[in-house]
Order: sequence, then C-alpha cells, then structure tokens
Amino acid sequence: MAFTADYNIHTHSHYCGHGTGEVHDYVEEASAWKLGLLGFSEHCPFPDHFLKRSRMDISMMPAYEADVREVAKTAPFPILLGYECDYFTKYHDYFKDLKDSGRLDYLVTGTHFIIRPDGRRVTPFSDELVKEDLWLYYKQMEEAVSTGFFDFIAHPDLFMAGYAGWDAGAQALARDVIQLSLSSGLPLEVNSNGLHKPQVAGRAPYPHEGFWRLASELGAPAVISSDAHKPGHLCADRGMVEEWALGLGIKLVKPVFKPGRLEWDRG
Repeated sequence: MAFTADYNIHTHSHYCGHGTGEVHDYVEEASAWKLGLLGFSEHCPFPDHFLKRSRMDISMMPAYEADVREVAKTAPFPILLGYECDYFTKYHDYFKDLKDSGRLDYLVTGTHFIIRPDGRRVTPFSDELVKEDLWLYYKQMEEAVSTGFFDFIAHPDLFMAGYAGWDAGAQALARDVIQLSLSSGLPLEVNSNGLHKPQVAGRAPYPHEGFWRLASELGAPAVISSDAHKPGHLCADRGMVEEWALGLGIKLVKPVFKPGRLEWDRG
C-alpha cells in the first residue's frame, strides 16, 4: 500500500532493551512497504544508568550508532540516526552535548515519566495519574521543548494511558500541549504504538481522539509514526492511522532531511 506519509521517524529495535529485531530487519520491512525515509530513535540512555530497566546501557551507544550508519550505506532510502529522550533538568548538559556532538541527525522528546513532589517517579503506563500530575506532565514537556534540542514531540497524548477521563483537566492539558507545539513550531506525533497497548476505559490509550480533534481544531502540525518495537509493527497500522488522522482534519507535515538537520515540509 502506498502511503501519503511515506516515512517513519520513531523506530526502536533490540537495542532499546524491550524491543526485538535487528536494525537491518527494520530497513527490510520499510523497503517492503516502500517507505522513502526511516529514522531510528532508540531510547536515550543516561550517564548514571537512570531508567536502566527501559534503556540500553550507555556503553551500547557506539554499537547502535555504528549499526545504523552501516545499514544506511546500502539502504535504498535515507536512514536517519537519532534518540528518543526523556528530558529531566539535571541532564540538560548531557543532552546539549549529545545535540552538539555532530553524531546524530535528530532528537525527539517523549515524556514517559514524571516525578511528584514527594520524589516518587510515576508513568502513565502503569500508574493512575491524578489531576496534579497533569501539570507536572506539561511542565516537563514545556522545559524539554524550551531547550531547542528536539525536533518533534513524541506521543503528546500518552498521559491518557494513565488518565481515564476526558475531563476538564485532561482537556486543559491537551490545549496547553497543542499550544506548545504551535508556539515552538515542533510537530506533534500521532503515535500508533498505543494501539498495541492494554485498553484504558474501553479505548486505546493513545492516539486519543479527543486530543487529536482539539489539535485539528487549533491547527497544530503533526507527523505519523509507529514507534515500532518489532519489525512487523513498523507499517502494519500505517494506512488505518493515516486515514483516521486525515478524517479528523489533522494538519500532517512531512520530514525532510537536510545534512545535519531535520526540517518539515508543511505543504
């Protein structure tokens, strides 16, 4: 099937520690689906092994980066190298050095964890969020975007994996996140990996229709990516998700790689 959005820039492999498949397996899958651009974005490890249960060890970064660069030499389309980063203030200089290193093509920020005032770390994947958590979620995302290190915002509606109701609090957070995209120019990601997660209140945790209806209404730019953690998930949902996004009137933009940076074709 030919896609209007013939790319995927949120892709994992066995390097992330909770994915499967070699880097070349994803390139072969992308080729079979006739993609025109593929970006790898493993979860970025931390120098002190923070979040080590869901990240590669920092010692694996050279192997991952070399693997991606190697397959790029013979791939029939551009292969980009990046990381998906959970931003925390204490690691600002680490991420700045990574951004300035010249080794990478892009960085994406994705908020998977927040830290409550009592020091407890919670995640929408396994913890029930309360209204106070929604503000923390937004502030963490806002700080990440303000650094200028990142090229798009992954799964901005992931908070709905831990928040059952589309109430006033959820809608206010969604509006703030969408405005953050509009003010920064960073696209939001329609992430199809939520379709493979356990349901929340009878729905997929994300992409969340209420969030994306609001994004469409406000005119926020968006990209579609699978966040694949196994080769078979790279494109399997792509046509359905693209049709769904276009049906909501979401303003889709397309990544365009220029040497040293990722730009957006806004049509």
